Amino acid sequence: MPNDFLDLVNNSLTKLDNSIHDKIEGSFIDNFIHELQNHLDKLQSASLTKDLPSTTILAFARYDGNFAQCFDYNDKKIYYLPKDNIVGSKPEPGEALKWYSPGKFYVDYTGIPAEEHKIDNYLSECTIAK
Repeated sequence: MPNDFLDLVNNSLTKLDNSIHDKIEGSFIDNFIHELQNHLDKLQSASLTKDLPSTTILAFARYDGNFAQCFDYNDKKIYYLPKDNIVGSKPEPGEALKWYSPGKFYVDYTGIPAEEHKIDNYLSECTIAK
């Protein structure tokens, strides 16, 4: 899905949410809008991984539904990889993921892992890549 389309849909949802949020806060519709925005953010981020350079190394944080939440601490960016885009063994929190092919990564056991107990701190300093 092209990022321009995802941007348009996500921006439209944000405008809708901002205009009616006070009236529907906590309702099913409000929760649905937020879940849809969250999913669109993940799709946007996942689509960007195809353009990352072959020197890219990400740190695996955790699984989030059908996505692997990863981060590049140097660039302060969070990426969501579809689980199927991790080739080979599945990573443990903190393990390094190395570029394999556009949008695909594998666990790099020679890479320096992030300290698992610091992952939440690292993530709080990063923003979702869009």
